[in-house]
Amino acid sequence: MLTSVIFCRHGETESNLGGWLAGSRDVSLTERGRAQAREAAATLVAMGRQEGRSVPVIHSSPQRRALETAGILAGALGVAVVPVPGLEERRWGDLEGGAIPADLLREEVPNGESLTAFRARVTAALDGLFGGLPVPVDGRPPLIVAHAGTWPVLCRWMGVESALLWPPNAAPVTLTRETAAPR
Repeated sequence: MLTSVIFCRHGETESNLGGWLAGSRDVSLTERGRAQAREAAATLVAMGRQEGRSVPVIHSSPQRRALETAGILAGALGVAVVPVPGLEERRWGDLEGGAIPADLLREEVPNGESLTAFRARVTAALDGLFGGLPVPVDGRPPLIVAHAGTWPVLCRWMGVESALLWPPNAAPVTLTRETAAPR
């Protein structure tokens, strides 16, 4: 049985444009970010028509940029958005608002969340959502709208290798694994 989930990073924000680290800051989408979300919605609607199955629900980080993206997607898909505490971006502490660090996988950040704690938080949220496995609803994979940092944790949780460091803004990606092998 195939097990899959669709991931969509939030649309473009001012922090993306400026090259600064938003982290736990609650930033909004730019107009381009909203347009990207509308394009993603059109892609998801077309995927649903082509495959004969639509997204049953959207699980979203509760941060503004993700919820705004999820809301645009939900409007086009006619489904509910469920905010999921735990899917927020990593809290970067003193580094937030500054240039994006070269080493995004550093374990510790001043007054921020360790990489281990961040991964554990996101993993716990995914476990809570899917009971350990993201089983599609009636053959329809759920959609998760979250952040660049969430992507590698989701890939690891699913046991799927990805060539993407993280997906571009508002670009839906389907993750599928052949078996329910442990992570």
